[in-house]
Amino acid sequence: MKLADRVCVITGGARGIGEAIAARFIAEGATVAILDLDRSAAESTAGRLGATGYQCDVSSRGSVENAINAVLYAHGRIDVLCNNAGIGLAGPSETFSDEDWNTSIGVMQTGVFLCSQIVGRHMLERGRGTIVNTSSMNAWEAFPMRLAYCAAKAAVVAMTQVLAIEWADRGIRVTRTALVQKGIDDGVIDVTAYRARTPMHRFAEPDEIARAVLFLACDEDSSFVTGTTLCVDGGWSAMGWIYKEDVGAPAR
Repeated sequence: MKLADRVCVITGGARGIGEAIAARFIAEGATVAILDLDRSAAESTAGRLGATGYQCDVSSRGSVENAINAVLYAHGRIDVLCNNAGIGLAGPSETFSDEDWNTSIGVMQTGVFLCSQIVGRHMLERGRGTIVNTSSMNAWEAFPMRLAYCAAKAAVVAMTQVLAIEWADRGIRVTRTALVQKGIDDGVIDVTAYRARTPMHRFAEPDEIARAVLFLACDEDSSFVTGTTLCVDGGWSAMGWIYKEDVGAPAR
């Protein structure tokens, strides 16, 4: 199994893509710690999968330190960190509130910084470790009404590159996946138009993302990969310009 004897921490791991990553890692022999703002969800998902669950507000240094110290106390070390926690607050830029801005940046930008720094110190002491960050195609492709989300995800790209070059010769790999964040529930993305714009004409399944994260997390498969992006977007970023009428074409 690819992650046998590896201790892996997944933020935002109680549901969605984070839960899929946790399940995939466990299937590959990993010991998994799920961190989530929702304590009951973290503990419930962890119990169902055979992981351990911890409450953690990734935007708070104290909360991250407490959770990471608990993981280290329980398991002795951390081999892989997946910075997956995210939040999709959307709205017109001219009325977007300070509270929503601060929450978005706190979870997706400050959270990556705090978790990477705190876990990274432990990894540097051991001389090995892997950090996988979840970015988004919105780091490069702007969507309307997602100012904070796009800004935070673009920051993840830069932070990944800086950490990778700082820590590359000290045994730490830092990579990122660029994901499709649907935003369907709040009406930001038109499902039909989105599928038509995506060459594969569908959304990713959570386990498809989890398998990509597994590749980056596994030293056996990606030992010479750091500071780079694996785009798991169904070909979206390769599409280029298309005519407006093509966007509205039915999904195949």
